[in-house]
Amino acid sequence: MTEKLYLEDSYIKEFDANVIDCIPYKDKYAVVLDKTAFYPEGGGQPSDTGYIYEQRVIYVFEENKKVLHIVNDKIPTKKVTCRIDWNRRYDFMQQHTGQHVLSHCFLKLFNGNTDSFHLTDNSVSIEIDIKDFTDEDLTILEDAANDIIYSNLPITLKIVNEKELKQLPLRKLPSVKDNIRIVSIGNIDHSPCGGTHVLRTGEVGIIKVIRWEKLKTSYRFQFLCGKRALYDYRNKNSVQQSLCAILSVRNHELEKTIDRIINENKDLNKKLQKKNKELLKYEAVEIYNNCIPLNGFRIIKGIYADRKFDDIKVLAAELSSYEKTAVLLGVTNGNAQIVFSRSDDINTDMNVLLKDLLSLIDGKGGGSPKTALGGGKAENLHLMIEEAYNYLLKSLS
Repeated sequence: MTEKLYLEDSYIKEFDANVIDCIPYKDKYAVVLDKTAFYPEGGGQPSDTGYIYEQRVIYVFEENKKVLHIVNDKIPTKKVTCRIDWNRRYDFMQQHTGQHVLSHCFLKLFNGNTDSFHLTDNSVSIEIDIKDFTDEDLTILEDAANDIIYSNLPITLKIVNEKELKQLPLRKLPSVKDNIRIVSIGNIDHSPCGGTHVLRTGEVGIIKVIRWEKLKTSYRFQFLCGKRALYDYRNKNSVQQSLCAILSVRNHELEKTIDRIINENKDLNKKLQKKNKELLKYEAVEIYNNCIPLNGFRIIKGIYADRKFDDIKVLAAELSSYEKTAVLLGVTNGNAQIVFSRSDDINTDMNVLLKDLLSLIDGKGGGSPKTALGGGKAENLHLMIEEAYNYLLKSLS
């Protein structure tokens, strides 16, 4: 059984230990020490990383009361010096203690229990079993949580017996029966936990919820503490200052300015779409007039590069509004997109015609007897259009 130094002192950065065993593990080695300050993955918190001797510790987990440290190569010595990746460990301590503070506030203010806690190198989140939550609730929550941070309350760790456990107002019940470790925030919060924590709430720095979403029966909250919150604020402030410089406005004017630009852009897009449709109508007239009738029918074909398919569909609709007119148009923008359309006085089923020829471009599509759309590879698009054109020549003669 490995002595777990991290349970007593989360601030151990370096320690000496004896190697009890070093066994093959998959394509690496698992090292067992007589004592360790490396935290093994568990309780929503990732494992520590660092070094044993000169070997990089890439992962730590517990199995059969042994803490296994995964390294790349076999450890050649019995007595070793071990080092924790301290910046990573301290970051996890800030986030984990912050979670306890946040969970306490959710329970106290909204009667919301914490269903789960998940911490990674890049994110930290909790799920709370509450039915409703508003922006106003978020302000109340964050103010209460950060007041606890500013109060700089002590964090105490203690292994308790059954009698002591019954005397504590626990936030949640323990999942184990023996060696129950209680993490207490002053006298306001007591919770069973085997993770690493800071000594006082002030070390958490700040708690900021950055995202929240409603799940089926609960809410998930993503938040940041300590330097993570600082880095997030720094990045967001940099973006804000850049936008203010680009738009030549002050910070408090930014939101209103962006709203105005978005609304102006929407109006411009509407006007542009209206003008574009008018231009497509003129283009359709020109194409129709330049198409020579064959046996009284016009068969209009064309392949366009780097044009919007939506425009081509509008163009096809305008052209097929003329009597005795069939339209076969394609667009190549990497892949092929096709529209077959006809006027009401032509009996050819354009849906059937399209599907009969889609194999030429390894494509898919369909539609109505009057108009059908498809897409596929651009390689044989020209052949597909020609085949459809020749078919219509025969059927309309």
